[in-house]
Amino acid sequence: MAEDDLDQLLDEVEHKYCAPRVPSVSSRGKGAGGAERRRRENAPVKASTGGDSLDDLIEDILDISCHDKNTTQKPRPQNQPACRSSYQMHSKKCGPVYVAGSSVPFGIGTSISERACDQLRCTACDFNVMVFDNSQWDASCDYLFFRNSMPDLSKLRPKLIRKKGSRAYACQCSWRSVQELTNITVYPQLRWVCGKHSQ
Repeated sequence: MAEDDLDQLLDEVEHKYCAPRVPSVSSRGKGAGGAERRRRENAPVKASTGGDSLDDLIEDILDISCHDKNTTQKPRPQNQPACRSSYQMHSKKCGPVYVAGSSVPFGIGTSISERACDQLRCTACDFNVMVFDNSQWDASCDYLFFRNSMPDLSKLRPKLIRKKGSRAYACQCSWRSVQELTNITVYPQLRWVCGKHSQ
């Protein structure tokens, strides 16, 4: 029984992702199921073409689900975004990574579009970096304060000082108050990286 279920599952995968379609378990006798599976297992594997990389293959597969091959491409309305694969959407990272005061908008930072990253993550303590607009950290802040207080806002609030135009950043092991757009590499002690933007 379990072997028939496995054959049926393999047939469904082949039907969906491979061509030509192999007859399903339901369309052949039970006795032929094992022989058919052995034939498939012993069949030579089609070699991939030399120029295809893994990224290209993934893009091709995802592109098929975005655009039906059998239909003609219709122009999309101007307010509708282009069909982008999930591989493209989830690979948006800042480069370079910027921190900035509250006057600089958040977004994906590039050398052309200088925006503050709001998806920072610390590779040292593995915490998301918390950001507070129009605030700065008190000079008395130390490692133990953040170690014991993160990410509890009620414990952090006593050390936050209101300062217009400034942003206070902190994870469990590091903190920084920033007023101007600054490349994160200026602070080598910070182990913060962009944790990817969804859009």
